[in-house]
Amino acid sequence: MNITSTPRALLGRACALTLALALGTGCSSAPNTPAGDGPLNGPDYSDAGSGEVCLPAKQGATVTFGGDELHNYGKSKVVVDSIALTEPHGLRFADAVLVPATTSFIGYDNHYPPSKFSLASVGTGWQHRRPAAGATIAPQPATSEATHNLVVAIRVTGTAHVRMKGITVDYHVGGKKYRWHNVMGLSVETRKKAC
Repeated sequence: MNITSTPRALLGRACALTLALALGTGCSSAPNTPAGDGPLNGPDYSDAGSGEVCLPAKQGATVTFGGDELHNYGKSKVVVDSIALTEPHGLRFADAVLVPATTSFIGYDNHYPPSKFSLASVGTGWQHRRPAAGATIAPQPATSEATHNLVVAIRVTGTAHVRMKGITVDYHVGGKKYRWHNVMGLSVETRKKAC
């Protein structure tokens, strides 16, 4: 596994911020477009795609993408509507679960279900996993160590330039819709045993 943050990603974030500031004044989103400022965006929230994980896997394999948490910083329950891959190339969404976790997450693995080594990081949490779509997440204090590890199963369908920008979660609180993006992207090395 290899985690990187590139100068290109930093430049992209700076350009996006400049554009958002320039266009943000006086503009509004379409009525059915989910807002990006919901209760799942905590104090460490950052731009999607600012880092990348690399995993070796063959075409046809299913990999584990489990380095993110869904922590409800709001005052009302959150209901997860859907989980999707952001800008996938040679990858297909297979499944997503929420795993109770405290200080460690399952992380990234080149198979799904995750290996025993990866599962050891969450103790008995894997036995208590639940489907992410449709899940309700109660409000949690910002200082709470208990959280929900989002674990996504991703099928490798391509053989070259296999990657995605990240994960998108659409959710709602009452009648208001929101969209959450993770920080890490994924590339899959299909021709070598290591990245």
